Amino acid sequence: MRKGRGGRWDLLPAAAAALLFCLSLCPLLPASPAFPASGDGFCGEARAGAATDWYFAEGYTGAGFQEWLCVFNPEEAWSSLDLRLLYNEGSPRTASFPLAPRSRTTLNINQVAGENREVSLHLHSGLPVVAERPMYFSYRGRWRGCTVGGGTESLAASWYFAEGCTRPGFEEWILLANPGEAQTAATLSFALEDGRVVACPVPLPPGARRTVLVNAVAGGGHDVATRVRADGPVCCERVMYFNYRNAWPGGHASAGLAEPRRSFLFAEGYTGPGFEEWLSLYLPGDGDPDGTDVTLNCLFEDGAEQSFHLHLDPHRRHTLNINALVGSGRNVSIEASAPDPFLAERPMYFDYRGVCRGGHVSLGVESAGKRWLLAEGTTRPGFHEYLCLLNPGHGEATVEVDYILGWDETVTKEYVIPPRSRFTIDVFRQVPKGRDVSLEVTSQEPVVAERPLYFPGADFEVANAMRHIRDLSLGIGTRVEGTAGEAAAAGYIASTLQGYGYLPAVQEVPLPNGAITRNVVATLDAAHPGPSTPILVIGAHYDTKGGTGSPGANDNGSGTAVVLELARCLAEQGPFADMQVTFVLFGGEERLVDGTDLHHFGSRYYVANLTLEIRQRLRGAIIVDMVGVGQQLYARTMGIGPMDLCNSLLSYAARTGTHLPYMKSGSYSDHEPFENAGLPAVWLEVKDDPWYHTPRDSYNKIDPAHIGLTGGLIEGFVLSLAGVR
Repeated sequence: MRKGRGGRWDLLPAAAAALLFCLSLCPLLPASPAFPASGDGFCGEARAGAATDWYFAEGYTGAGFQEWLCVFNPEEAWSSLDLRLLYNEGSPRTASFPLAPRSRTTLNINQVAGENREVSLHLHSGLPVVAERPMYFSYRGRWRGCTVGGGTESLAASWYFAEGCTRPGFEEWILLANPGEAQTAATLSFALEDGRVVACPVPLPPGARRTVLVNAVAGGGHDVATRVRADGPVCCERVMYFNYRNAWPGGHASAGLAEPRRSFLFAEGYTGPGFEEWLSLYLPGDGDPDGTDVTLNCLFEDGAEQSFHLHLDPHRRHTLNINALVGSGRNVSIEASAPDPFLAERPMYFDYRGVCRGGHVSLGVESAGKRWLLAEGTTRPGFHEYLCLLNPGHGEATVEVDYILGWDETVTKEYVIPPRSRFTIDVFRQVPKGRDVSLEVTSQEPVVAERPLYFPGADFEVANAMRHIRDLSLGIGTRVEGTAGEAAAAGYIASTLQGYGYLPAVQEVPLPNGAITRNVVATLDAAHPGPSTPILVIGAHYDTKGGTGSPGANDNGSGTAVVLELARCLAEQGPFADMQVTFVLFGGEERLVDGTDLHHFGSRYYVANLTLEIRQRLRGAIIVDMVGVGQQLYARTMGIGPMDLCNSLLSYAARTGTHLPYMKSGSYSDHEPFENAGLPAVWLEVKDDPWYHTPRDSYNKIDPAHIGLTGGLIEGFVLSLAGVR
């Protein structure tokens, strides 16, 4: 697993002041591209017990939003759920649902509440349950991601939120719901990083909800903590949408706390590559006017521990950069405590494995416990779930985790957590793939549990492909066959495929000039392979033309990137029952000497070394070459090999409404050795590119729409061949 913002600080000791940053001073990543990035993730705070009532202030079923409700019944008996829906406009309505024993029930709130509704939820069940509310969104059509709400078990007249931000790239909302039958009103007080407090009154009619855009009230450019004071019992929630550092879009949600605490424990935390962890702190100011001192104990997976001390001023939002505090590459849990009650939240922003960008937030828990429950969780394609456990005690903790997949279907595993340590479990490796899962954690010694869940998705993602094009053309640059640049690209490709779970093989291919080029080969085996299991090859060359100075963004960073992203997507969705997919990134495609037939060294070598058995099983090869610049995507063949694969692709494109003309071509790409060997092959190319084989074949010329069309078409076609779609 893996993962800001800032304010001014007074720390003890003073030397620690160097660790604190204001966002306006932090270096920003390059501006976000014009295409939206999906992904994101959320972190679930485990509950120490179930309850018969749950409240969720936030909810929306409008365009671009999909809301769900996950309800886990941990009891051994059937129960029932009464769901009351409160709207911004109109009267509340109710719906009822059965809850199977020891099972998770998932409700589609868009269907239950109706489309285009702002909605809050009140759940009442016959037996105690645990509930979470995941939401997936495309916010304003710009920022795609997901949030999860943990809800609250009871209403209160006061609510507090330590985290909040209205800086550029952040939009913050406070949601309030009044499930009662009497008119009430609330006052929102926004405490800023500069010590100012901005108040906002909000009337709350009975059985209704209200929405406040904090940016409009507090103004832009601030870190914000919030206190809510109401005339009667209400529930609240804070939702933030963001494009963190102009590169990691997403959102996160918090149900807040009804009162401050003297201690907070956070099981999850990571400061490795692509992750930025922060701790947001807020002292409401009801106690000592001089503030309070907070002690932070940072606990690591290896049993090491670091302690820090800092001072909190009242009525002011404070922010701490955990990466700077503990160093990079650490799995870290945090204990925070003070003599006076205060508020804390732990936001984390991330580029998870380079394929999932976003952020999540946690309220932590007040103390460790011997039983924890989590409703949401899944190992379906495109989801990566983890369970983080913290043992704050001084003795070993033996922890039993029930992975509850359904009625009478539970996987139980036992783990030993060393004292004063953090422990991480990859849920995907504990239970079958493709299942929804709720968690029950029990321990003889008190522990803390959190569930991070990342959602890179299983569909072709343009942002991931564009990153590969950028890395190949700007990071590595020219990749002429037989040179160090080409070797670096082969290493990049092999490392990427390995990160997606493959075991890539590198074929060394001799060149006539005595140098070596390389093919990188990775295979997604069939789930039930047999001697006649069909094989589909998806390939692209990654080298650039010598003597041109071309960085090769389109020729052929574009094709390489599409193949790499397809390898990720199909790994998420596969393996397929009776079809093998082999990905080949060819070296040495470009002509070594102009006016000769000295080219296609990698693909010719690959085809020449295919066994008779593989040739007989080969359904064909899809070659992706130059698909980022031009006007129209074409399917091309030399017309000398079998047309089965090409015709199937053309037919699929027609069925799905994709305009894909056919064009007969010469031997201009890596389809050539396949066709010459009597094997089906089709070359996909977007025509025409005026800059290829020139220094102007650059990243900024690539049209993301072409990348998305090509990748989406191939993915859909492959899934249709595999019988998945």
